[in-house]
Amino acid sequence: MSTAEIQTTEADDANSAPSGEKLDPSVYFSFEHKIFTVEGAFFQLAHDNKEPCFYVNLGEMTGAIPTKSLCKEFGIEDGSSDATLLKTIGSALKYVKEIRPNDSIPRELLDGSASWSIEESHKDIARGRITVQLVSWLSGNEEIVLNHRELEGISSDPSTKEKVQDAFREISEKLGITKEDVVSKIDDIIRELAYIEALRDYYSGIKKISTNLTRLASIYKRDRGTSEDINRMQILIDPVIKKFDRIFTEIDAQTCEVLVILKNFDPTIQTIRDTRDDLHQRFMIWGEMVDGWKGLIMEEDSTVERQLKVTYQFLARNFMQSQSWRLGNL
Repeated sequence: MSTAEIQTTEADDANSAPSGEKLDPSVYFSFEHKIFTVEGAFFQLAHDNKEPCFYVNLGEMTGAIPTKSLCKEFGIEDGSSDATLLKTIGSALKYVKEIRPNDSIPRELLDGSASWSIEESHKDIARGRITVQLVSWLSGNEEIVLNHRELEGISSDPSTKEKVQDAFREISEKLGITKEDVVSKIDDIIRELAYIEALRDYYSGIKKISTNLTRLASIYKRDRGTSEDINRMQILIDPVIKKFDRIFTEIDAQTCEVLVILKNFDPTIQTIRDTRDDLHQRFMIWGEMVDGWKGLIMEEDSTVERQLKVTYQFLARNFMQSQSWRLGNL
């Protein structure tokens, strides 16, 4: 999954507003007040307090108006379509970084599905993982396999298809539902888990930043200033990495038993979606960081040092508060 896909800010072509049509405010941010027709205006969370604001170009400057103040400032009546949409903005900005008038409302708020795209390879990984779980369940030794090559090898084994069909039949008998229902539910689970696999793929770029810091700590060990900065960055990023690792471990554990998944189908789907949305929201701020570290060679270099400074600022800005007690003990 590319950084751009993680950071989707506006509706893509498939979800953009049809031109020349009156838009349904239950699906689009179709505002009526003239303030929302100002060219270039958009909604975004404020950098300091993360409050949803409406940004308007004022010549060479950009003004930010908290969305909670818009109704009072511009005479938007309570209960109106605009007022209702404004109440949705804060929730919508959990899923996209920026919203412009007439953008589509994120699908997470409409039907629970994801508003961002994934690649076919992520669906293949999810399908391979569930296939392995079906086959291992049939043998009485259910397991989680995440290695891509191992998944591909098992999935492509000629005997696997027959074993999967056998598993479908046995599960159908145990649950008292048709085989078709089993297949349909499994397909739904695969579709939802594909988003977790896409996020896992993206997370590898975040985790690599931590790995790079470890390597650079050794390279810059004779440079006291840089070495101390890297040490502080590691203190800030380590709990973040552990948190992400724990989230993936937990969702893997909650989706590792096929029969349990199918017996608790709706709650499982909701758990996967909740985890998907939580990770996606947490990852949105990492886009520039992941891009900034791509292609860098880990050696003493001015480009690396510039990226270290940018990374320090990013980590301090976003994660310093919860880790300040640890810094005080250094």
